[in-house]
Amino acid sequence: MKTLVINIDDDSSVKLFLDLAKKFRFPAHVLSDEQKEDMALLTMMKERSKEEPLPVKSAYAILKKVK
Repeated sequence: MKTLVINIDDDSSVKLFLDLAKKFRFPAHVLSDEQKEDMALLTMMKERSKEEPLPVKSAYAILKKVK
């Protein structure tokens, strides 16, 4: 399954897109601001999990330079 996110500013356009999605029998709903933030955070966490972990010694060296 694919997911499409469309940001729309006005209520009439939201209604138009929801009606169109329902006509094509696609599941569609409006996300709250909190749900959008949660999805963005989850996406960032997934991306970070793909990165190679930083060795502890390197992290301490970076922190010492910041002080």
